[in-house]
Amino acid sequence: MRIENQGAAHLTGKEKSQKMLQKACSDFEAFFLGFVLKRAFVPLFPSFVSQEEMWFRELLVEEVAKKAAHQGGIGLGRLLFERLMRGEKLRDSGKV
Repeated sequence: MRIENQGAAHLTGKEKSQKMLQKACSDFEAFFLGFVLKRAFVPLFPSFVSQEEMWFRELLVEEVAKKAAHQGGIGLGRLLFERLMRGEKLRDSGKV
């Protein structure tokens, strides 16, 4: 049983696709933030850090990036979503 789909049962096809697009844009922002933040968590002396600690750092960066993106992040996801929606409206009206 998927709890997240119960509230989405009343959405139309267009609304569902907008929600999916919004999630994809947020996920992209999380990926981008993770990519950028990984450089901040690189140890100065890698020879003194165990492999387990490196894995933990990578997981920490991924979770921080996800949280940041889903709480607004740097606005990249929102900007991307708005641009993609605006492009869809132009395409629908035939003004591309």
